[in-house]
Order: sequence, then structure tokens, then C-alpha cells
Amino acid sequence: MTLRLAGLFADASALWRRERALVVPVAGVFFLLPSLGMLLLATPFFPELANLPDQAALLDFYDRFVQANMVPLALAYFALDYGTFALLSLYLNGNGRTLGQVLALSLRRLFPFLLLELATGAGFRLGLMLFVVPGLFVYARTWLAAPAYAAKPEGGLVDALRQGWARSAGLNGLLFLLVTAILFIAGLALMVVGTIVSGLIGSALGGGVAADALGFLVLSLVGALVWSALAILRVAAYRATEPRQGM
Repeated sequence: MTLRLAGLFADASALWRRERALVVPVAGVFFLLPSLGMLLLATPFFPELANLPDQAALLDFYDRFVQANMVPLALAYFALDYGTFALLSLYLNGNGRTLGQVLALSLRRLFPFLLLELATGAGFRLGLMLFVVPGLFVYARTWLAAPAYAAKPEGGLVDALRQGWARSAGLNGLLFLLVTAILFIAGLALMVVGTIVSGLIGSALGGGVAADALGFLVLSLVGALVWSALAILRVAAYRATEPRQGM
């Protein structure tokens, strides 16, 4: 089955409207707060970041930043992955459960999901090292492995990878790349707008801690929006690639 871009976004919009009362608290706790925390961690490094001379210096700065904040960054990414898995489970395996029940069930099944994300992420990064295109291919063909596991965790990780691979055959894989590219560009545009708004807030308040906090909050809201949209789009794509049952 070949998907349509407009249909995928329309389905995602309908999914958001259906469960927004549950999506918002998940996004607030597991997307917004970790994003805000990472921005606060980076605050002392901003003066140095603004004066980096080249890409090599940027990579060195990034390595030093990660090493200096390894534990809190790991906790932040853990929260982001847990929030993603919780949203996927809410839509694909909720079965009338309350949000608390979905969160508890997601926590019990989280470790295999983290292994799956590590495996697909490693394949993506390895492919990028091989002249980019293989990385994009791996990304597209494994994009639905995570929702496949959330929908049927009893099938295990191998079946989830197989489902993701099968559902992204043909033009669907290119569509998934296009969807994430659109979301990435939209996220960058929102980040630019958020940065401008943050600057206006800082000017209006005359700088200081309060201005910085409000600016970081705006940027974190953008991050939470992008993470939520990506999760819901994966749900919509998974549902749209369900094999049709014959008569």
C-alpha cells in the first residue's frame, strides 16, 4: 500500500484531536521538561559556543559538553524515549486503559523498546558514515519498527523490525523521509521564531534570569511540539500500512 502525504497528515491531525487531553500531559512531563533541562545545562557554555571558530572546534565542544553532563543528559534522553513509547502505546495498545495504566505498562516494557531504538539508531549512524544515503535508507526502513513493537510487544523485537521493514517497502520509505524532513524544517522554523520571541522577551524584561527562563520555556515548547508530532505521525503511518483483510 502506497501512502499519500496529505492523508498521513490528516490522519495524524485526527489522532491528535482524539487524544489531546492525554497527549498534552505526556508531552509536558516527558518532552518539555527534559528539553528545558538540557537548555539549562547548556547555559554556562553559551558564551564559548558563540565564539567557536570552525566545525572541529564545535565537535570538540560537543564532546566536552556531553562528558561534563553525561548523567543528566542520559536521564533526559531516557525521559524522551519513555514519552515517545508511552504515546505510541497509548494510541496503538491503549485498549481503553487510563493514562496511568498506559504509563505503568509502558514502563514495564520499556527496556526492549530502548534496545530497539539503540539498534535502529546505530544502523542509521553507521549508514550516515557510509556517504549518507545508506543511513537514510536504514532510517526509512526502520521508522515503523517502534510503533510495531508498541502495538504488539508480545511479538518481540525481531518481529517489530520485520514489520517496520515490510511496511516501509516501495515509495512508503521515501514518504517517511519526506515527512521527517518536513517536520525537521518546520521545527527549525519554529525554533527560529522561538529564538526571536525569546529575544523580544529578554528586551522587554531588560534581561536577567526571568527573561532567560521565559525564553528557554518557549524553545522547550517548540521541542515538545516536534517530539509529539513525530510520535503521532508514526502512529498514523503504522495504522495506514495495516494489511487489508480479504473477504
